[in-house]
Amino acid sequence: MNILDSKTFARVMYFKFFMVIVIWGLTPLLIPVALLPFLGFHFTTTGVLLLRVWGIIVLLDTFLYYYIFKNPHKKLSKYLLLFSIADNGGIGMLLLVLTPIFHFPWGVWANIPFQLFFGYYFLQFYKKGTFSS
Repeated sequence: MNILDSKTFARVMYFKFFMVIVIWGLTPLLIPVALLPFLGFHFTTTGVLLLRVWGIIVLLDTFLYYYIFKNPHKKLSKYLLLFSIADNGGIGMLLLVLTPIFHFPWGVWANIPFQLFFGYYFLQFYKKGTFSS
């Protein structure tokens, strides 16, 4: 059985949709400014604006993952998985290295295991999946 047709693929993608939409998309977009210090963030007005823009960008990523989910065997999905590996695994590794150096707040470093989880699984889907034209 192809890994892209497995329950693991579907479960990882559903979890990714939850994280992208709720945690990494809607939360930065809709969180009240008064709650940001609880997450360890002390932004200026510009920082809050950039956080909101980042939430919108992450929400737009949902379409990328939806395409991969609905068309797992397409050639474009193979290349989008490469982007997903770099996005999740790369940023996860970068945050893992930079967090002790720059002392990022817990609102950032708490996401590192999730980033690495998705990076690992997208790498497996890329390596073990079969793609057509």
